[in-house]
Amino acid sequence: MLRITRTSAFIAILLVTLMLISPGSGFGSDPTVMEPDLDIYGEISRIGSSTGVSVAPILAYEPTFGTIYGGAVFMEKLFAPHLYLVSRLAFSTEGEYSALFNFKKWVDPETYFHLEVELDDFDRPYYGEGMDTSPDEEIFLGGTVSRFFYFLKFKENGKLSLGPFFDYRGVRPKEVEGTDLAPPEYGEATLGLGMRFFYDNRDSQLSPTSGVFDTLTIRYVPDSLSTFKGVDDFFQAEVDHRIFYSPVKGTVMAGRLHLAKSWGDASYQYRYSLGGPYELRGYYTNRFRGDGLYVVQGEIRQDLFWIFSGAVFAEAGEVTDDRFHSPETSYGGGFRMTLPPDHVAKARLDFAWAEDQHSIYFIFGEAF
Repeated sequence: MLRITRTSAFIAILLVTLMLISPGSGFGSDPTVMEPDLDIYGEISRIGSSTGVSVAPILAYEPTFGTIYGGAVFMEKLFAPHLYLVSRLAFSTEGEYSALFNFKKWVDPETYFHLEVELDDFDRPYYGEGMDTSPDEEIFLGGTVSRFFYFLKFKENGKLSLGPFFDYRGVRPKEVEGTDLAPPEYGEATLGLGMRFFYDNRDSQLSPTSGVFDTLTIRYVPDSLSTFKGVDDFFQAEVDHRIFYSPVKGTVMAGRLHLAKSWGDASYQYRYSLGGPYELRGYYTNRFRGDGLYVVQGEIRQDLFWIFSGAVFAEAGEVTDDRFHSPETSYGGGFRMTLPPDHVAKARLDFAWAEDQHSIYFIFGEAF
C-alpha cells in the first residue's frame, strides 16, 4: 500500500494562493538566507526597502492520521537588517496539531542568529531498534514533542563559516497504541550543545546545478542537562557531503554521503533514524534506528518542459548500534514543479520502493 508519511502530510498538497509581494521585492527568489555563506546581504542592500509576505493554506490526506489542514505564513525583509520568518500551524481531524516557528535575523553581513521552535502531538510510528525490523510490527508513541534550536553563525573566510548552537528536544509521553512491540522509554527533556561548520560553493541553495556543500556538526549532551532515565554524557559527530554537477544544460547529477556516530548512550530523541522523505525513501519514517549511520545517495535530475522536471534516484544505507554489515537499499523516481514567482523553489512528488515497503511523498524542496 502506498503511504504518505506524517512529515509530508504537514506540507503536502500545499496550495499557494495569494503572494502578497511588493513589485520587485524578489521574494521567492533563491533564498540564500538559508545558507551561512552566500552574500545575500550585499544583494539586499541593492534591492532597497521591501518586505515580501506570502500566505499558504495547507490541505493534505494521510492514511494513518486522516485529513491534515492548516496554514503557513512566510515573510522576508529584503533590506538591512535582513530577516526571514516561517510560521506554520496544521491540524488533523482527530485534533492533533503541529506548530512551527522559524526565524532568522542578520546582525551584520557576516553574522546572523537562527531560532527554530516546533511543537506537535502527532503519534509517532516505532518499529524497534537497529536494521532487523518489520513493517508488520509497529506501534505508535503518543505524546507532545517539542524542539528548540538556536544557532549563531559567523563567517570566517570565503565559503567557510561556523557557529555554536543549542539543541533542545523534549517529549511528554502519553498513551502507546499497539501491542506488537514493547514500547521504548521515550519521555525526556534534553539539551545539547555544539558547533557547526559549513563549506558551500553551490550556485543555488534550492536548485543547485554545480558545487559542493559540506557540514560538520559536533554535539555534546551532558547528563546534567537531560531527564532521560539512565543517560550519561554522550558526544555526536555528523558529516554531510553533497556534490552537484551538470554535464549538459538541463541535467544535474547529485550525490550525497551522510555519516553520523554517537559515543555513549544517546537518549531516544537523539538517536539516528532512516526512512522517510529524505533518506531511504522507500521505507517509512523512523523504520530503522541506531547510534551510528551512513547513507549514500545518487540522483539524476532532468528538465522536462515548462515548469516540470523529473528525477530518478538510488540510495543505500544502514543505522545500527553494532558493526555495519548489511545495508538496505531504496530506489525510485518522481517529478518536480517549480513554484512562482521566480520558479527557483520546487515541490516534489516522489515514488520510492524498498524490499518490504514503498512510499509516495509530496513535499517541498529536494531530498538533498
